[in-house]
Amino acid sequence: MRKLKIISILLASILLVGLVSIMLGRFAVEDEKPTLKVGYLPITHSTLPLIVYAQNQGRLEHFNLEMVRFASWPELAEAIKTGRIDAGGSILNTLAIKINYRGVPFNTVLMAVRDGSVLIVRKDIKDVSELRGKTIAIPSRFSPHFILLHQYLTDHGLEPGVDVKTVEMKPPDMVSALAAGAIDGYIVAEAFGVMAERLAVGRVLILSKDIEIPGSKSNECVIAIRSEFIDKYPEAVQEFVNKLIQAGIWAEENPLESAKLVAPFLGQEPETIRRALMEPKGRTRFIDLYPREEELAVFQDHMLRLGLIEKGIDIKEFVDERFAAEAYRKFGLEKLEW
Repeated sequence: MRKLKIISILLASILLVGLVSIMLGRFAVEDEKPTLKVGYLPITHSTLPLIVYAQNQGRLEHFNLEMVRFASWPELAEAIKTGRIDAGGSILNTLAIKINYRGVPFNTVLMAVRDGSVLIVRKDIKDVSELRGKTIAIPSRFSPHFILLHQYLTDHGLEPGVDVKTVEMKPPDMVSALAAGAIDGYIVAEAFGVMAERLAVGRVLILSKDIEIPGSKSNECVIAIRSEFIDKYPEAVQEFVNKLIQAGIWAEENPLESAKLVAPFLGQEPETIRRALMEPKGRTRFIDLYPREEELAVFQDHMLRLGLIEKGIDIKEFVDERFAAEAYRKFGLEKLEW
């Protein structure tokens, strides 16, 4: 009897050790997966990586995804430069170029969105000509919004910086600044445009989709990742790009569900986000996200002309399109020709 008890204890111990080993092995496998830390601002341009995070609870096959929220573009850029985060999801295309220009190995792997920005003005301003002598807030001088505003004003005979003053401001502060009369308008990513409309403190003067930048189809924000992460974990980057493209297709087909999913991350009501995505149709789009060298070259040319950078970077090296190309092949997508 005593012998049977000893054998039972030994078997139980062996089983326990086996279970512990299995669990430790499982945790070890989990620990081997890299964590991709992606910085974002609370704007609809960040919708796709947030969808990927929410739908997978941050746990994917080849990596774990961590979303890190920032209030301003300079803060996000500094975190990328210092290596505190690995990627911008999304990040302004011009800011990504600027980071690379400053010597940080950093690559664009996908477009984050098309369109989705807006020029909001005081309710009494009805025409672009009435912007003379006014102050418009921009999220950063190193933003496509600054370039979009510059193009729009110039196209209508106004000289930026002379006829119209610009000030840099954190996107979350813009609505309250307009309501307080501190500024006359702002150009920014959604859903801060819809917020002003819903609060009745401003009106849309023009959507970004209606401002023409020759050579670009509303290329504002990109998914960009530090080169060292790309080189070390290409399978993780490929899975991330695949999931982002799938999220874009899903978001186009399910705007309300998408709005509900990302609302907690953006700090907005789902209805506000839904309107920012689809009213009017095409206000924000998540299709044809293939990163094109020629588009980014157009914005770099604007940066050079405006004195935002002293010399250009190698755009061909900056745009790493192999992951998008593989995803397009995998899902049977076609790169649209313009």
